[in-house]
Amino acid sequence: MQNYNIQTDEHGKELNLHGDEGFACGFYDELFSKFIGGYVPWHWHDELELIYVVKGSTLVECVEQSITLNEGDAVFINAGCLHKLTDVGKPDCHILNFVLSPTLIGGSLYSKIYKRFVASIINNESLPMFAFLAKNNDHTPLISTLNLAFDACRNKTPTYELQTISYLMHFWALFCELQPTVISKQPVSDFSERRLHLFLSYVHTHYQQNMSVKNISKAGNVSESECFRVFKKALKTTPNGYVLNYRLQQAAIHLVETNSSITEIAHTVGFNCPAYFTKRFKSHFNKTPKQFRATNQSNLND
Repeated sequence: MQNYNIQTDEHGKELNLHGDEGFACGFYDELFSKFIGGYVPWHWHDELELIYVVKGSTLVECVEQSITLNEGDAVFINAGCLHKLTDVGKPDCHILNFVLSPTLIGGSLYSKIYKRFVASIINNESLPMFAFLAKNNDHTPLISTLNLAFDACRNKTPTYELQTISYLMHFWALFCELQPTVISKQPVSDFSERRLHLFLSYVHTHYQQNMSVKNISKAGNVSESECFRVFKKALKTTPNGYVLNYRLQQAAIHLVETNSSITEIAHTVGFNCPAYFTKRFKSHFNKTPKQFRATNQSNLND
């Protein structure tokens, strides 16, 4: 299954559902060229995420951390952590992806297994993500086990759910054994991700209106200079840069999912001048809005 659009609420929390109540694990086989905009925008979710790079390379960014993964590498992204994925090379990056409820591994929230081996990792604020590299021999068993889980889901045998859970639990056990620091108490970073959530919530709610750094900084009750510092440190961009990119991403979604005119879309996402919108859109996506709409609506129909 391919995701095309990562929908989020005003706080940046993903709205897409993963799996169902009977099997709370979403499995995805994805090409970056199929994502609207060609990348996975900043978002977070309550589920754990496991990604394996089949082909190509992707830059994985979390707050204050980033790593480029190449073919054969994998990454764990912790629950509740803001993250973004970008294709950084050729060929078109191809990934396999699990987004799963923590209870799928730990069982009941009150069980000893959940408290000791799952909650302790979820609550580790110094662990937004952990990369498993193909060139690291210690990581080979984890990557191999993760691939067995992907194979089980892809083959859809009569017992694939049991097989998938079994391999994922084995992967988790290896993770805890080979990287024991992930479940130990770590010093908490002095950076407040909660403040960043306040900034992003304001942007996602008001991006259609005129917006200034002053407005954004007020949402976090900090000075404008502190607002700039937080954005640069956490997301490697400025507040205005984030607003622009978010508006362009929303415009891309409107272009693919609606028949509204380009002028209407420009005004809807906060641009007063359609010509300036077209210029920035082409600079960002290497396509005019018209070209982008034609290409991506065709992809959705494939």
